[in-house]
Amino acid sequence: MARQRYTITEQDYPAVLRYVQYKLRNLLEWPSDDNSEQNKSINAFKHCRDPVTLTAWCEKWLSGDQWRQLKIAARAARRRIRNTRRDGTKSVTLTRKAWRMLSDLSKRDRVTLSEFIESRLEKEWMKVG
Repeated sequence: MARQRYTITEQDYPAVLRYVQYKLRNLLEWPSDDNSEQNKSINAFKHCRDPVTLTAWCEKWLSGDQWRQLKIAARAARRRIRNTRRDGTKSVTLTRKAWRMLSDLSKRDRVTLSEFIESRLEKEWMKVG
């Protein structure tokens, strides 16, 4: 399908593997909306046991847009690991509407959800402390 966008590294392999497994399990039309192609891609994915074979699978089965999304997911996973080691993280539960609002606004500003929240709430938070 699409040309390789990047090579999956050892560091990225677990996150990329989880990402692809999630997509295959939860999206019937991913990576293809053709049932025959979908089944072939799932069967081929079962043989992905390392970054090299997973990269080859992605190169063969993913579109350019799907590669882009995968790369974003891998980058986000690296950032989460880095942030956890440095500062620690917290998880929160949001309503779908709250998540959509945060997501849309952070995409517009080209920042993460956390960066958006911090930039918008820091002045108010400083008043509390």
